[in-house]
Amino acid sequence: MALASINGLDSAVSNPKNGIAPAAGGGGVSDLRSEFLQMMVAQINNQDPLNPLDGTQYVTQLAQFSMVEGIEQMKMQAQQQATLLDTLQVLGSTSLMGKKVTVPVQSISLASAESLSGTIPVPAGTEQLSLEVYNHSGQRVHQQEWRNPAGDQDFSLAELPAGEYEFKVVASRKGESLSLSPHMARTVEKVSLPAGGGDIMLGLAGVGQMSLFQVTEFGQS
Repeated sequence: MALASINGLDSAVSNPKNGIAPAAGGGGVSDLRSEFLQMMVAQINNQDPLNPLDGTQYVTQLAQFSMVEGIEQMKMQAQQQATLLDTLQVLGSTSLMGKKVTVPVQSISLASAESLSGTIPVPAGTEQLSLEVYNHSGQRVHQQEWRNPAGDQDFSLAELPAGEYEFKVVASRKGESLSLSPHMARTVEKVSLPAGGGDIMLGLAGVGQMSLFQVTEFGQS
């Protein structure tokens, strides 16, 4: 006599990524195990003495339950560890409040007059590098060029009045032009984690929201 199977168990074992969807008002694997044991007892009580049930089928089914339960526990532990890691990252990021971090910047909004400085990561083989700064009216307020730069090219700007500015950096090599972003140190004013999950976001003075993973260097206050 064949042992009746429990719906969902075989598919869960063959494809553990899917897990077992809890039945209505049920608890997933635990309810399936209880259902299986009740069915097993009922079949034993009503088995045909001339065609008894094969005990190895019970062992196989119980082993499958143990396997699925182990997978479910591993998934739960992985989710708990991920949550803990996110929490630790948020707690660690709060220590950045009031300190400066270096990030790629394409535009900036100055609340007051400020002298800006930073670095430009230069691609290997660059023959010419140019930096241009434009105000909110599209007027160029700064221009600087370097020939055969190498490594990180430092730059500094004379004091700019309050306002919005856009940076345009172009590297030329072998007749090809590459658009780059200058890297500047800005003060962290806010640390937040999106409600729907995702990267930790830093609110940077004059720059706005940027992902923690866009930071290229951590500085001091």
